[in-house]
Amino acid sequence: MSRIKLTLSIATSAIAFTAASIAGPAFIQTEMTNTAADATTSAAAANPTEAKETLKSPRTPGELLQLLGERIKAKDVDGIIALHEPEAAIVNYDGSIIRGHKDIRAFYVEWFKSDPVLTVNPRQTVMAGGKRTGDKIRNRTAAIMGDYSLEQTAADGSREKFTGNFCDTVQEQPNGTWLYVQDNPYPPHGGVTAAHH
Repeated sequence: MSRIKLTLSIATSAIAFTAASIAGPAFIQTEMTNTAADATTSAAAANPTEAKETLKSPRTPGELLQLLGERIKAKDVDGIIALHEPEAAIVNYDGSIIRGHKDIRAFYVEWFKSDPVLTVNPRQTVMAGGKRTGDKIRNRTAAIMGDYSLEQTAADGSREKFTGNFCDTVQEQPNGTWLYVQDNPYPPHGGVTAAHH
């Protein structure tokens, strides 16, 4: 698999997002260390019902990012997949699309081998659309935009660095929870400034 395919979906790696942190600039760094992963995995194993319930209930785009970040830190691939719509997609640097749970799962399994360190700076979240039912609006879409830097291990064992922009799309579900629809770490795609390595 090419080193580009190891580049993780960008906004999705944030570990400590809150709804308020999306509205303004914030820097979030994730380090995939065995100690952190073991601690999170142990906590989830001690109370799997609580972990599963938390995973199923992101009520805002910020909560969705936080839950995804926790699952990435724990290297919980099943948990990560549960936060994506069945036909969700990740945009690759070469323009190809990683689509659907099976391929997204393979992407994350491979990516975790690169020992990534990701710093994410969400700049703006725009929520729009939806359908009003009584006093509630459901099925809204949100675009989460910002920039990032990523360090990971290359195929030759050296550490490589990337910087770029991201624009992710998340969708509110009929029950009021949120899931990923598209993870795009290279907008606008194709430009030389989309990602630097």
